[in-house]
Amino acid sequence: MKKLSVLIVLIILIAIITTIVISIYSFSEEIDKYIDENDDTVWIHSGPFSIDREEYRLGHKIFLIANEVNQNDKGVIKLVKINEDGSQKIFKTYRFDGMKKQSFNIYFSPYLNEVSSICSVEDVIGNYEVIFEGTNFESIKLKIINKYLPGSEYRFEPVC
Repeated sequence: MKKLSVLIVLIILIAIITTIVISIYSFSEEIDKYIDENDDTVWIHSGPFSIDREEYRLGHKIFLIANEVNQNDKGVIKLVKINEDGSQKIFKTYRFDGMKKQSFNIYFSPYLNEVSSICSVEDVIGNYEVIFEGTNFESIKLKIINKYLPGSEYRFEPVC
């Protein structure tokens, strides 16, 4: 009788372990095949510099990575809005020196700022360039569109 109950417990344990292993295997295959259809990340490159998309919503952070910058490269990275009349408005600058640091990440986040006369959404949306001043690298063009990243609307109430 004891042998029978031990055998039943052993069979149940084997069945449970088999079920867990099969479930984990199936789930890991689903993760490997998963594609996020809402992910609009398309890296845009200029030399060792890259941004994660070419079109941003209000509230998105513009993520720039520098990977293996040459030690001889030194300059200023500028996020510049290109106005319809051709004039430019500098939103952010970042100095870099390949001799000191070859790889780094920068976040640019255009926002309203009364001191900088960026008063409303209209002052933020539009065409931009990431300019690599002091280098021969081409600028990277991007656009901020008049759509909000969910939950960021409150950050764009007029300030002037």
